[in-house]
Amino acid sequence: MKNTKSNFFFFFVCIGLLFSCSTKRVISKSYKNIEGEKKDILYLEIQRLGLEYTRKSNVPGIAVAVIDNGKIKWIQCIGYADVASKKPVTSQTVFNVGSVSKVVAAWGFMQLTEKGLVNLDTPVNQYLNRWKLPQSSFDNSKVTLRRILSHTAGLSVHGYGGSEQGTKLLSLEKSLSGETKRNKESVSVIMEPGTKWKYSGGGYTLAQLILEETSKTQFAYYMKKNIFKPLGLNHSNYEWTEEMMANSATAYDTLRNPIKNRIFTEQAAAGLQTTISDLAHFAELSITADPQKLNKVLRPETIRLMEQLIQTTSNDGQNGLGYRFFNWGGIQTIGHTGENDGWCASMFLHMSTQSGLIILCNGSSWKDDVRNLIYDVWAKSILKK
Repeated sequence: MKNTKSNFFFFFVCIGLLFSCSTKRVISKSYKNIEGEKKDILYLEIQRLGLEYTRKSNVPGIAVAVIDNGKIKWIQCIGYADVASKKPVTSQTVFNVGSVSKVVAAWGFMQLTEKGLVNLDTPVNQYLNRWKLPQSSFDNSKVTLRRILSHTAGLSVHGYGGSEQGTKLLSLEKSLSGETKRNKESVSVIMEPGTKWKYSGGGYTLAQLILEETSKTQFAYYMKKNIFKPLGLNHSNYEWTEEMMANSATAYDTLRNPIKNRIFTEQAAAGLQTTISDLAHFAELSITADPQKLNKVLRPETIRLMEQLIQTTSNDGQNGLGYRFFNWGGIQTIGHTGENDGWCASMFLHMSTQSGLIILCNGSSWKDDVRNLIYDVWAKSILKK
């Protein structure tokens, strides 16, 4: 039996090396436990899937992190951050993470509640001066931060496409009025707040304005100073700074052509840039809520509140405060997914086993098949625990 297991592991190691050599892909690795590399079937299987995917698809690079028992077990990076220069993806490569931005932004919004600047259940119009929710046939006073963060506020505008880097961005007020949308869709109340789940990036743009109004600080600066810096997320930013650009992967369209990065007025909804290392650390903190590592950014009980399901009368989707609920592959996870032009991201957290999976890539040809394949392999490993 012992020899059989050894042969089995040797087979997977050979497969990994075969793909690495035959496809001439770059693989970089970061481990908490280097000795565990050759013994980790999950690592080898995800490596195989990643190598095969970057070889066959128009997505040149993938970064994957796995969390076990509340700690990063390993990070592996496959393929290229930039194809022309053969620059490899590393654990410090910067990616835009699309709507994963929302769950990170929610930490900033919840910090406002701990500071007493905002109440979760106060009508949001009371905090606004620069722009207010327009009157509707529904009860606008029921639009609260709790409902915005859980996508139960009945608000319009599913998401945003952003603008090419170098474009002058419009103000938050103009975005909320629909001027950044091709169809001119503004943020408004389109169903009774508190009754159903309806995904709304527009709601997070409204929350971004609430933060700026109550803190008297621009959103990106607030997040850097009050969330990222004290948490040690030193390679995360809601703006494309020169430093971020220098370490960024190149974004690629569906034909593997390089495209300009997207920039967003709606930073909380879709504008976060980060690395696999930073996002994996954020995932660790979400799982453990370790007060020593939280560095007074949020209280552990606040994080646990964010991770509780908000009940509604519909089954269209499920949310906590920022964190979405998923029921895939026989397990329930919380986290978020995100896609922007040239980018894709996923973060799944299985709370009862303190496990996590984070996937980042730099291409628009993001297919559910590769995410699902990686997720399924990971989910099966969770079910065995």
